[in-house]
Amino acid sequence: MDREEILSQSRKDNLLLDERDRRIADQASTWGAIGMGAVLVVVFFIRMAIKGGEPYDLLAIEFGYLAAANAYRWSATKEKKSLLVAIMYAVLSLGWLWFYATGD
Repeated sequence: MDREEILSQSRKDNLLLDERDRRIADQASTWGAIGMGAVLVVVFFIRMAIKGGEPYDLLAIEFGYLAAANAYRWSATKEKKSLLVAIMYAVLSLGWLWFYATGD
């Protein structure tokens, strides 16, 4: 493969985003998740300490996020640990959803 073929292939591979744009998108997703988690914690404590009520829906959201993040990690790395953790978080999320739906 000569230089021009390599450059042409690289342009095709990076048609939508270059490495810098991908990195910024990854970091934005990380900071978005941190922000979501922080708001979730605040709402959790407001509900528990001030308003009363059960936080099942909030717990389902958080564990659902963790399940999805670990499922993505598993799809990219095929690490068995990530798959196991994703399944565990998914089960916990479904359990919290069950409690939320049934009101128990």
